[in-house]
Amino acid sequence: MNPVKTVNWMFSKDNPNRDYNKKRNGSKKEVLNHFLKQMKPIKELEAKIGTLSNTTKMPSYSWGIPTEYCKTGMKLAKIPGTICNKCYADKGFYKMPTVNAMYQKRYDAIEMNEWVDYMSELITQKYKKLDKSRLYHRWFDSGDIQSYSHLMKIFEVCESTPHIKHWIATREYSIVDKIDEKDVPKNLCLRVSAIKVDGAIPKFWKWTSGVHKDKRHKGRECPAYKQNNECGSCRACWDRKVKQVSYKEH
Repeated sequence: MNPVKTVNWMFSKDNPNRDYNKKRNGSKKEVLNHFLKQMKPIKELEAKIGTLSNTTKMPSYSWGIPTEYCKTGMKLAKIPGTICNKCYADKGFYKMPTVNAMYQKRYDAIEMNEWVDYMSELITQKYKKLDKSRLYHRWFDSGDIQSYSHLMKIFEVCESTPHIKHWIATREYSIVDKIDEKDVPKNLCLRVSAIKVDGAIPKFWKWTSGVHKDKRHKGRECPAYKQNNECGSCRACWDRKVKQVSYKEH
């Protein structure tokens, strides 16, 4: 059970017991605080499904898995000129034993029956004391979507944390091709990424991203390379009004 989702339903206009809930249980904020106190401790959740990454570039937290599990990306990594050929998550900090072990722990937990509930609780708790400007979550700072069922689980987590904006960038075209844009949770921006540096932008999906090097950027340019490799106040990646985001090659 996710407390945010439950409380939202309790106080929803579509719930016939809404007035009764208000009278019996108090305000929405009071009920949510009560539910939050019943949640598992963060350390207990992390022991089961792994931690979230506190990536320095991001406004807050990220979640990822080892790049070796990228279905498409591992094939592209062998091809010069592709974005995956020079993947930042295949070197440096990401390859430290302790970091790699935690990413592996996250991967191993994906098939747990409780994964959606545990992930929803972990995200809710990690973000609950953050300023509104930091309620932005990134999926896959490393790795990619594993299957259609995995994507559906992520959708459930997004729906269970409606107060947080989520963002995914993926090259698993065949998985995304199984869904419709209207099926994507309103608080999630699911971007399909280009294959090659300075390459063509995918046409089959509404939200996209790419990498530029020698050519002018297409769409909104990520400003991170101009500001100490950080997002700063920019939230374009999470903004569904921004159709295309382009990153300068690292």
